[in-house]
Amino acid sequence: MLRRAFSLACLAGICAPVWAQQAPSWQETVVVTATGDETRANAIPAATSVITAADLRAAGAPQIAESLRGVPGCVLLRSGLDNGVTSLFVRGVSSSQTLVLFDGVRLNSPFFGGYDFSLPLTLGLDRIEVVRGPYSALYGADAVGGVVQLIPARAASSRVQAFVEGGDGWRRGELEAAFRGDGYAVSASAGTRAGDGPLPNDGFSSSAALLSVGATLSDEARLGVVLDHSTSLSEIPFSGGQVTPHRSTEASQTVLAAPLHLRLDGQGDLEATASYVTSALVYRDPDDAFGFVRGDTTVESRGVRVAYHTARGEHRLIVGGEWRQDTVSDSSNFGVNLDNNNIVTRALFIQDTWTLAKRWSLLAGARWDDVQPWGAVVSPRATLAWSGQGARLWAAYGQAFRAPGLGELYYPFSGNPSLRPERSRSSEVGAALPLPGGRSVLQIAAFANQERELIDFDLASYRFENIARARQRGVELSWLAAAAGGGEIAASVNHWQTSDDAGQALLRRPTWSGALSWRGRLVGRLEGYAAVVYVGARADADPVSLQRVEEGGFVTASLSASLGLTSFLAARFRVENVANRAYEEVRGYPAPGRRVLLGLETLLQ
Repeated sequence: MLRRAFSLACLAGICAPVWAQQAPSWQETVVVTATGDETRANAIPAATSVITAADLRAAGAPQIAESLRGVPGCVLLRSGLDNGVTSLFVRGVSSSQTLVLFDGVRLNSPFFGGYDFSLPLTLGLDRIEVVRGPYSALYGADAVGGVVQLIPARAASSRVQAFVEGGDGWRRGELEAAFRGDGYAVSASAGTRAGDGPLPNDGFSSSAALLSVGATLSDEARLGVVLDHSTSLSEIPFSGGQVTPHRSTEASQTVLAAPLHLRLDGQGDLEATASYVTSALVYRDPDDAFGFVRGDTTVESRGVRVAYHTARGEHRLIVGGEWRQDTVSDSSNFGVNLDNNNIVTRALFIQDTWTLAKRWSLLAGARWDDVQPWGAVVSPRATLAWSGQGARLWAAYGQAFRAPGLGELYYPFSGNPSLRPERSRSSEVGAALPLPGGRSVLQIAAFANQERELIDFDLASYRFENIARARQRGVELSWLAAAAGGGEIAASVNHWQTSDDAGQALLRRPTWSGALSWRGRLVGRLEGYAAVVYVGARADADPVSLQRVEEGGFVTASLSASLGLTSFLAARFRVENVANRAYEEVRGYPAPGRRVLLGLETLLQ
């Protein structure tokens, strides 16, 4: 513990001399996920975090997952190397109970739920918004612990940017371009990264491409098209205690969305988005003792979401609806498991932000989801808030749910078509308090979740059943301050208490976790970034014996620097796992050691 405290203190000492006098940048940050409307971050009565494009560039890490490690109320755990299965735990709930959106389009898998954060890259993103708490009232299924939304960049001006990086068995290349003309804007990006681990059959690679096109049809109409495609290959050197010299998985995901924005006679705004998402997972092991083992999973989701925004006196209303069809096909060397099985969701929602008095407001909303085959559910949420002199206080209550996945409903032998959705009730109190000088803000939130009808495998019936319950309680504390050179200092501490039916702590949820980071200008054209992440001891399952074990905590640090060489060329330097610590985020999967990387970046405007 003293070593951890010393690491945090050292980083704080580095940060202290670069305290700034300028206004903090987060005062102008706009967030859409928390309320469904464009709202300044310092006016939102909810636990909200925004990772900006400046934050992503300063850290230099290509994966979105690495950027989420410092978010308050979040713990991210990865199985081994860069493409290992990566789970995000928000406020101690299951990793399948946090909704992930890409520009309003849901990415969670309808097969067995959840989202693997090893796939998406930071390339082409404008920002990442994270809101904690139950948000099924706006977004429906899976928004139990919170929502993570990835917002792609729109072209603000014409530019071309390229980046290459290498070192320690690592290769990375990225190209971005943006063009803006009279009534249109185009942003395009493409990139790849690859690396090798210390063992045979231990390599990984990923590639991504993103295209965003926007057109102004008239003063009242805007139309856009967003296309995102990602692929990854992960070699698997071992499974439990068994060496697997030729085992691998390949994953891909394509998102196509067409958002339309209409201004209706000055009375309100209509937003409509049609979307199509397809993903595939291929598993291969030609050396398996039981014969050539393969697995092929294909998922497709089609949807339309419509929302009408209007202001009426002291009320700001959002009324909308959604239709979505999720389809899954799955097969293995043993035959077909699912053959175009599907779930159809129809939903209606309403939300009212009511200004009660000069400093008081009430946000209340509810959503009705009718899902075939399992039925209907209503999810309410309400927040009472007070604001004044830059401070915000709020108290909130909400209900949320996770829908049964198609695998849980129909998988051969274990599926149960009678499953009901997992349900939760959550309460929260929070405060955001500006500190003297107006250049920093302290945010604290205390929450309590109760979950029932959780889906678990029942050994008695040998199929999935709604048999489990869980509780999560905790406090998250964060501090955000302005730093020199337009930079920021961010710190967070999380304390969780989780339990299952037997009173045991939930797997992979640490009691204590936290992070500290700084970014800003050091001197001249030299910019820097430093971060320390701490994840405390937690229960896990041994991959060989499957017995419950105690996994030790870990501390890891990363550094990044950028030096402008000319007006259009910069050198970048990055170090991961600075102290070369040996640790495991997930039992049985050693994390990578120290990695030193050098890169060059060019920007033409």
